[in-house]
Amino acid sequence: MEYQYTHHLGFHIATAEMSHMESVSIAIYFPVGSRYESPEENGIAHFLEHMVFKGTSKRTALDIALQIEGAGGTMNAFTTEDQTCLETRGPAELLPLLIEIMSDMLWNSNYDPEEVEREREVIAEEIIMYQENPGDHLHDLLSEALYPSHPLGRPITGTEDSISNIQVEDLKNFTQKHYYSEGITLSVAGKVKHTEVVALAEKFLPQLSDHKSGFQPFTHTPLSVRASTRPIVIHDQRDIEQTHLAIAFHTDGRHSDTRHILRVMSLIMGETMSSRLFQELREKRGLCYHIATDYSLYHDTGTFEIHAGLDSSRLQESIDVIHQMLRQICEQGFTQAELDQAVTFATAQSRIALETPPAHMSWMGDSLLCFDKILEPKDSRETLSTTTLAELKELAQQTFKPENMAIATVGPQEFEEIKDTLKSLTA
Repeated sequence: MEYQYTHHLGFHIATAEMSHMESVSIAIYFPVGSRYESPEENGIAHFLEHMVFKGTSKRTALDIALQIEGAGGTMNAFTTEDQTCLETRGPAELLPLLIEIMSDMLWNSNYDPEEVEREREVIAEEIIMYQENPGDHLHDLLSEALYPSHPLGRPITGTEDSISNIQVEDLKNFTQKHYYSEGITLSVAGKVKHTEVVALAEKFLPQLSDHKSGFQPFTHTPLSVRASTRPIVIHDQRDIEQTHLAIAFHTDGRHSDTRHILRVMSLIMGETMSSRLFQELREKRGLCYHIATDYSLYHDTGTFEIHAGLDSSRLQESIDVIHQMLRQICEQGFTQAELDQAVTFATAQSRIALETPPAHMSWMGDSLLCFDKILEPKDSRETLSTTTLAELKELAQQTFKPENMAIATVGPQEFEEIKDTLKSLTA
């Protein structure tokens, strides 16, 4: 199987031809998410994602659902900090219908005022749902600690106040600005032919069907991370049993030469049952049920994160152990056995993950949206295998510094108690 790609009038069109499959997976990606919102617009990208399901000039919301589900297909959408995506999946013969409906939804939404008001209430309930879940709310608090006074530090869903102020004209203006820009990607995987996908794009996507000269250029919003001499800590006191902890460190972005090293470091430290943090805090000491590491990469910045749900009565012990492990990593690095296992695991999981049309659809879409080209999975796996112990140790030393840290917690303690507990880690 090979990826095929065409760039036409500002659109990326990519296919993964998988003739042995019976289905097709389709996604249309927009290079816009919550980081491109003003404070007054906070949540508008996510609001728009909801509204494309609420009807067009020729389809009601029920029509959209029935025409896709009634034919055996499914549909979903999501918004992140730097992208919005509408995706569908169904039997291969639905390809023309699905692309036509997706195009209608994205570029012909009618933003009926009554539907806008109803969906405003739905999103408000979604916001409350996230806020009431300590684990979900922790993510928003950590973003605020990492990126104060910046769109990356605001919740993707917006707040109840910001959502209440978004009007129909705001939605239309945001659509016109961001849904007609270069870099939009159509990614299709499954039982398809590239020539067929290109022909359908030219028939149904507005830019191509209207034969215009091109969409407006897209430019990334630059990020300036505020210099800090001490860790930023945000705490939400709640009457709950556990303490939810998130520790994050600023890193370089997705275009950095160290991104593959960051991937390996995260695997060794906390992504598997054999990882250092899992073994030490859960298996050896019984301090928690959940502890894991992760990383996020944006165009111009990134984060390395440690997340845990901890026994509040043993929080100090847990913090001290995490601090000792970070210090040990910076001083001694990792072992060759850990490096070899992490590379083997990552390589195998990458191969397994790319066994389905949705996986290839996502891989192509993310690659084009983030890098303006389709990365070859094999090349990415080979890059991981070049990671050295010296590179891992150097990245750890550059990353795990108190002044590079942000912390968010949700738990029963008062803020001053949390600050005292974190002293070993933040000093």
